[in-house]
Amino acid sequence: MDALDGIEDPAQARSVAAAMDRIAGRQRERGHFPIKVVLQVRDRREQQLVYSTPAGAGEVLRGNPASRTEQVLGGQTYQVFEVDTSRWAVLWARTLIDTPWVLKALGAESIRSIAIAIPFLLLPVWLAVMQGLRPLRQFSDRIAARGPNDMSPIGLVPKQAEMQPLAAALDALLTVLRQKIDAEQMFVANAAHELRTPLAVVTAQAHVLAKATTAEQRSEAEQRLEAAMGRASHLIHQLLVLARMEMDRSPATISVDLAQLARAEIGHFVPAASARNIEISLEAPDELLVTLEVQPLRSVLQNLTDNAIRYTAEGGKVIVKLSSRDGAVMLSVIDDGPGIAESDRSRIFDRFYRGERPPEAPGTGLGLTIVKVAAARMRGELHISAGLDGRGCCFTLEIPIERVDDK
Repeated sequence: MDALDGIEDPAQARSVAAAMDRIAGRQRERGHFPIKVVLQVRDRREQQLVYSTPAGAGEVLRGNPASRTEQVLGGQTYQVFEVDTSRWAVLWARTLIDTPWVLKALGAESIRSIAIAIPFLLLPVWLAVMQGLRPLRQFSDRIAARGPNDMSPIGLVPKQAEMQPLAAALDALLTVLRQKIDAEQMFVANAAHELRTPLAVVTAQAHVLAKATTAEQRSEAEQRLEAAMGRASHLIHQLLVLARMEMDRSPATISVDLAQLARAEIGHFVPAASARNIEISLEAPDELLVTLEVQPLRSVLQNLTDNAIRYTAEGGKVIVKLSSRDGAVMLSVIDDGPGIAESDRSRIFDRFYRGERPPEAPGTGLGLTIVKVAAARMRGELHISAGLDGRGCCFTLEIPIERVDDK
């Protein structure tokens, strides 16, 4: 209302107020504002109305320079604002603005702004996403182009630092898979080869037995046939035990008296040891209650004891020791047999590896493999050292356990 400052003539003040009213009215029309406005100017000195909007000429606005007031005019509520100068009192009243109209107006304006901004926002984002996904597309293209048996490394080194760990992990995974597949293929080939020999002997001796003309020929053929069938049966049993142990991923631990279990298992080997005049003994506490997975431990005990009896010379000695210390169980199988050469110790746990022994030597080459797998399943550590009196072998398995009496 600075335009009225310094004006003393009522006619001039009326002209200025009318011009201001017309300008404000045209602005409301252009903006489509759904409000009604009444402007009045009073002469404070003469206490008379100088100007009023034509629509509110019959009304008298009552305002307060200190605050906004409300007044009902023609059945509608108006908000009244008053600004005073030294000579004039300017009162401006408007109806309330409808909230839905405000939201609609703001929404329309926002939509226009967003519509203009979207191309400028989305294009850089799209380019950045496409550039970021390019290494993944390269990975997928190379993998899709590979054959089902191709496990060679991808060989793609992306420039992005974030993608390099993924590339390295993928190549490492393919290397592990390739090694596993190669091992399985070798296992199948070796199993077929190992089974071929006893089955060929069974076939040959069955033919000899059918054609035998003397009791001596029949007896010899029967012995060889029985030995071949026993070897084939033992090999098949070992293969099944190994496969079951590698495939079963759900260990079931139970509470067991390990000393009693060891006595029962060693008892099964007494006839075989006595047949070769081998002294077999068990050194264990009267009772050793622990919680663990029994079957892997039984496999370790059976295979180590069986190997010791098979390869110890007649009249030899085999000792099985069982003890516990510092939250672990120690199982040792010691013999005074020929032992294992240092050059063979790094490979004796490989499948079908039998070391530098004659082909007719007993065994399938799977016993120590089963021992290794069973030890790993129980989170145990396996050690090899010299046997009795510096001869033979001592296999020691250390297994972390939970003592039942400690619960």
